[in-house]
Amino acid sequence: MEQLTENVFFYDCYPTVGMVVTDDGVIAIDGPMRPSEAIAWRDFIAGKGPLRYLVNTEHHQDHIAANWFLRPERIISSEITYADFYTSIATPEEGKERMLKYDPENEALLAGFELRPPEVTYKGRMTIRLGGKTFILIESPGHTRGQTVVHAVEDRVAFTADNLTPAFNVACHSADVWGWFQSLGVLEALDVDWYVPGHGRPCRKDEIPRQREKLHELIDKVRILKNGGLSREEVQDKVFEVYETELTSMDHLGERLTMLRKGGLGNIYDYLDEHPSGPLGNRTDPVWPHM
Repeated sequence: MEQLTENVFFYDCYPTVGMVVTDDGVIAIDGPMRPSEAIAWRDFIAGKGPLRYLVNTEHHQDHIAANWFLRPERIISSEITYADFYTSIATPEEGKERMLKYDPENEALLAGFELRPPEVTYKGRMTIRLGGKTFILIESPGHTRGQTVVHAVEDRVAFTADNLTPAFNVACHSADVWGWFQSLGVLEALDVDWYVPGHGRPCRKDEIPRQREKLHELIDKVRILKNGGLSREEVQDKVFEVYETELTSMDHLGERLTMLRKGGLGNIYDYLDEHPSGPLGNRTDPVWPHM
């Protein structure tokens, strides 16, 4: 656990998580996937104050599995994240199996584990006022359709989840591809000093053009293959060619990484049939095994 500003802390684990301390308790953003790290993070938070709110920025397993461990008073997400919650982890048994892959020596910590979905949802934008501080939750489609950015106004920090991933490749298996570019524009407009990403270490505003370029590069590769006559499945089969450069090791994901990247290439392939000015309104997130 590291201190970013006077009242903002983060934990560079899987995924990167954060918290803000106020005079009336703590608001936390996501939680660690590994049970041992989730408990360590919970205890660290408890040393700063009661956990009033936990924000789930997306529905993927690494952002929601810790809900049960962290014991917040309330969990908040966008309506879309809530709707997609069980497409990532369908049952407590599945959740325990997934977490043990990342933390195999700590099965005992999972006794009694349950899934805990958000109790409070919002659409578009939500403002939380806690302990003299203002937190603006912004529905920011990108890495997922229901992605949330948390703007800690007085602390001048934005928690971006996986819409920013410094030193990592972009993941598009659940993405609103065209919406992602619009959301990056919102991030650029925020008056903040720091961005806490979903994976990687906190960064400055100059990371946003790099994220945009990574997206353009991946989309252009799929576009070239598609325009060359390849089918969706044929493009997916070229996953190792498309992802020829590994920015940061993701070995801990194993074969799941290849599966998700194939899903991402297929998703981009589909989005190339649509105009960037208007993403499809009827998309539903598929059930991705081991997401």
